[in-house]
Amino acid sequence: MLSFAIDLVVALWDVGAFWRDKAVSYVFRPTERDLLLERLQNASSYEEWDGAARELDRILGIDMWRQNAISSAYDYRLIEERRRIIETARNEGDINGLLNTLRTGLVRNLGNITSSKLFNTSFAGTKRLIDDYIEQYVDALRELSVLPPPDTSGQQPTVEVMSPGWEDGETDGDDGPDDDFGARRPSAPVIQCRGGMATATFSIQRKLDFMHDTRQGFGRSALVLQGGAIFGMCHLGVVKGLLLRGMLPKILVGTGTGAMMAALVGVHPDHELLRILTEDEIDLSAFSSHGKDPQGHNERVMRSTWIGWETLVRRIQRFRREGYFLDVKVLEECVRANIGDLTFEEAYNRSRRILNITVVTAGQQGVPTLLNYVTAPNVLVWTAAVASNASSEAFYGSRQTKILCKDARGNIEPWAPAAKVDFRHWTSASYTDRNAPLQRLSGLFNVNHYVVSQARPYLIPFVQSDMHGPSAKYSTLSTMRSFFTRMIGLETRHRLRQLDRLRLLPASIRRFLVDEHLPGPSVTLVPKISLRDFVRLLETPTRDSLQYWILRGERSVWPSMAAIRVRCAIEMELDRAYEDVKRFKAGDLRRRASGVNQHRLADQAGSSSMYGASSSSRASGSGNGAGGSGSGAGGRGRNRMGNMSRRTNSITARCPPSTQTSL
Repeated sequence: MLSFAIDLVVALWDVGAFWRDKAVSYVFRPTERDLLLERLQNASSYEEWDGAARELDRILGIDMWRQNAISSAYDYRLIEERRRIIETARNEGDINGLLNTLRTGLVRNLGNITSSKLFNTSFAGTKRLIDDYIEQYVDALRELSVLPPPDTSGQQPTVEVMSPGWEDGETDGDDGPDDDFGARRPSAPVIQCRGGMATATFSIQRKLDFMHDTRQGFGRSALVLQGGAIFGMCHLGVVKGLLLRGMLPKILVGTGTGAMMAALVGVHPDHELLRILTEDEIDLSAFSSHGKDPQGHNERVMRSTWIGWETLVRRIQRFRREGYFLDVKVLEECVRANIGDLTFEEAYNRSRRILNITVVTAGQQGVPTLLNYVTAPNVLVWTAAVASNASSEAFYGSRQTKILCKDARGNIEPWAPAAKVDFRHWTSASYTDRNAPLQRLSGLFNVNHYVVSQARPYLIPFVQSDMHGPSAKYSTLSTMRSFFTRMIGLETRHRLRQLDRLRLLPASIRRFLVDEHLPGPSVTLVPKISLRDFVRLLETPTRDSLQYWILRGERSVWPSMAAIRVRCAIEMELDRAYEDVKRFKAGDLRRRASGVNQHRLADQAGSSSMYGASSSSRASGSGNGAGGSGSGAGGRGRNRMGNMSRRTNSITARCPPSTQTSL
């Protein structure tokens, strides 16, 4: 009865809203601004959203604000000067000057260009001067990465940049073993160097050193997926939105339900991930198998009201006690069905992504709280995700969380360091323990910037992003309401964090209202959740609902894309350029080694001919008595060459392939 009543209320609400909009549109005909705002809110792709945002800027006169570089929110003189210096160095082919200029600007917030005030005025972006500066910096890195070495004068190689197309190739990634899974990377246009850069040269080793040092100095970004229960599927939409724009960080961090989503993402290279998120290739059979009614379909339909009420009560009780709505066992089966028994190291080798999962132990020492391919290379990813969702023993009963790993032969066994460890839900950790994993992440992978996907709807008033553009209603009252809501939220979070640090906050309140503290600047992405979305907590996840939540997650990315691009575009280009130069360097070394090997084989063959010729001349020039001696000497010479050849072949057979070229 309750389920029927809820459906009836929702249906009546939709009908009423429809006729209300009809009446309003009849009395007050919508203006062009209203139509564009509606397009902005209902866009199904970034291109559609961006087109509506640019039109809004045009009709509202905001585009003039973007074109005017002057603002007290940032140092526009510094940005204009650096943009001009980079452009001049590129036009004149001044490699040393360009390198010095690029290295002295290794700050994300140079001149305060990441200030939130610069991203709350325009729908479509920020000051055009800032966009031009970032574009100049990125183009300079691209040109440097394709400059030929001094001893070559061939065609300019191609530069691969992120675009919606995909072709065969290798994946972008971090340092590590080569990818053997036939991955693909984005297709790329040809970048032609202009001005003085068209005739400049740049040695491969110097280029590699520059890219490595610049990349290290700039720092790296991490995508943090926090909680969410069924709303956690919005994380997949955030990943898709960033991936399609080329802004997806290579470092992923998952906590709670976010660990499950991070595991799904962290084992797939780009081309596989895009296909999975767009073509409904995620296996949801675990949910359907647990949703089957043993009494049969007809009886299940008759008992739908009771089942809906029972589901609601069960999920509310589970959320109150353990911190999540969905059954963790079902989530375990879903994640394992999609990623298999991959370890962290195998996942890294396959996707080139650095997957990190945080866990909380009950005060035991010796177990890392941040699991990745460095700290726990042989641990199975899905078991680490389960441990991140673990609750107390009172709720798990006899079913304890076990982390599994692979031994040297590939057999699955319990992970010895965690054999006697009791894992807890991450909200049960103290303030210090909860923040330790992210601080550890900073030390391991040079992370100094975070993109946070927050999918806990009850925290939306407290964590609303400040990089969201102007208010959709574009009114003074709406702007003031948003401002005061944000100020109250920030103050509340500050006081709650103080109580939590003093350990005066009850666990029940901490579970709901306290989130992770990030040890660095961040951009928070929060999906817009309506009242009707809470009714979906009663539904079993399906392919249609999955696409619904993915679109919700994508829409949370688009308003903040301009801010993310300013913060991360240089980093992404540095990653790509470093990997391209490193691969080119490795290929050049292989070509040189192959050439040296061929020369040595030719010299060896020439030596063999010389020995044979000398022995023949000695044999023909000697007398009868000496003929036998000459012949014997020639035979001994041939025996020596035969023994040398056999020894060389024996050594070559025993050496691994990587060292045979040096013999």
